[in-house]
Amino acid sequence: MLIDLHVHSNHTRGCVASVREVVRRAREAGLDGVAITDLNTLEALPEIRAAAGEEGFLALCGLEVATDRGHYLCFFPDPARVPAPAQIFGSATPWPVREVLAKVRELGGAAVAAHPYDKSIERPSGDVIFTLDGIQAVEGLNARRKGPINDLAVEAADHMNLPCTGASGAHELAEIGSAATLFRDPVASEADVVAQLRAGTVFSVAIGASAAPQPHGEGFERRERREGGPRHGIRHGDRGDRGGQGGRRGGGHHRR
Repeated sequence: MLIDLHVHSNHTRGCVASVREVVRRAREAGLDGVAITDLNTLEALPEIRAAAGEEGFLALCGLEVATDRGHYLCFFPDPARVPAPAQIFGSATPWPVREVLAKVRELGGAAVAAHPYDKSIERPSGDVIFTLDGIQAVEGLNARRKGPINDLAVEAADHMNLPCTGASGAHELAEIGSAATLFRDPVASEADVVAQLRAGTVFSVAIGASAAPQPHGEGFERRERREGGPRHGIRHGDRGDRGGQGGRRGGGHHRR
């Protein structure tokens, strides 16, 4: 299944797209699902559940947490049971990264280091991620970030023996579906996302601009597994070289 694992709605400052519009756009883009990860809030959850039902589409809730050393995508098995971030991490911001990761783990969740080498944000994580416990994956492909930002994230994942995720990082509807995460096994809930992030059965996917959007169903998944499971990801629409690394756990997206 292909899921855009990092998308923002109007619950993030500066974004105007409603949750319903985000979910509809993800479906139209040919994805199998979308995770709405608004900045420092889970308040979109009721709208996400409603939009998923209305659109007949897999829509999941996570959040992007801004810490004193970088941003992290956090997913919980049952987000409805998770308190507001200020209750979890405290009222003083920026939240200390080690405390955030410890709390996410305590709540049974999973954390992904989001665009760790992006110097356009305040207090990027950079190489600090090498010193942290509790990271299940690294966002090796964020379509809004270019060049060395993604390349360095891929290298970090390799060194840490962690899988890479892919996402659009979308703040606008048109950006949704430009990259995604391939989940080896079916996903029906946030609990499935957490389980596969922890198991490392995820891969980053670059969706080429020249490739026509189309559904990515079970046939697509079976083809990739038969070819050995591309730890270094694929570019949807390419032919031939998949950049696969077989049994390696780390790795990023396919690059030409």
